[in-house]
Amino acid sequence: MANRVYKESQGYTGTWMMYFIACVEIPTIILLTVLYFTGEDKEEMGIILGIVVGIMAMVLILIFKIKLETRIDDYGISFRYFPFIRSWRKYDKSQIKNWEVIHYQPLIDYGGWGIKGNKTTKAYSVLGSEGLLLDVGEKKRIMIGTMRPKELRDFLENWMEE
Repeated sequence: MANRVYKESQGYTGTWMMYFIACVEIPTIILLTVLYFTGEDKEEMGIILGIVVGIMAMVLILIFKIKLETRIDDYGISFRYFPFIRSWRKYDKSQIKNWEVIHYQPLIDYGGWGIKGNKTTKAYSVLGSEGLLLDVGEKKRIMIGTMRPKELRDFLENWMEE
């Protein structure tokens, strides 16, 4: 069973988050455009409209770029949270003292989604409420979100036995 690899990639594209952002941004742009065409000070309103549209575009691009990638192979567990963590963070199989696929409450347990944590526990999640909790020793725990908990649990049970 050697050379097995588990890969998972999560992002916000196509999720409720994208629709929420669209529901906020589109009415705002429409309102500012109406104010631009009906207002008297077009120059000032044009600058405001340009700034707001620019900021909204940058936020939308950032949301499209965010991606949590997880890779588990014969050597260890790696992950990155692009664009905030560009290089892979790797934990060798020998470093992992314990693992558990958990169900958690994002807001209560970690303060929401994204990159959260303190000195002893770091959480990396996109959406959902399932994750891989790793104990890597020295009072350090890592929680990596997953959208495929059953598949991950099955893979890790075989992975640790090898």
